[in-house]
Amino acid sequence: MVDMAMVGHVQVELAVHIGTAAMTLEKLLQLRAGEVLAMQETLDAPVTLLLNGHPVAKGELMAVDDQLGVRILELA
Repeated sequence: MVDMAMVGHVQVELAVHIGTAAMTLEKLLQLRAGEVLAMQETLDAPVTLLLNGHPVAKGELMAVDDQLGVRILELA
């Protein structure tokens, strides 16, 4: 069991990976502000939560007031 008194203060970075987009280098270099990239994932596909770059959970995007949030669906 982890002793939170010893490690609870340690800062970690949690990131949310929403998807990927494949394109040629030529297309990448032609991108301009205002363009929309189509992702390979569907709108309802789960997102991956990464703790210091390692997957730790799956979730779904949702609105939290006027901010973006993630509802945890499963822990790794």
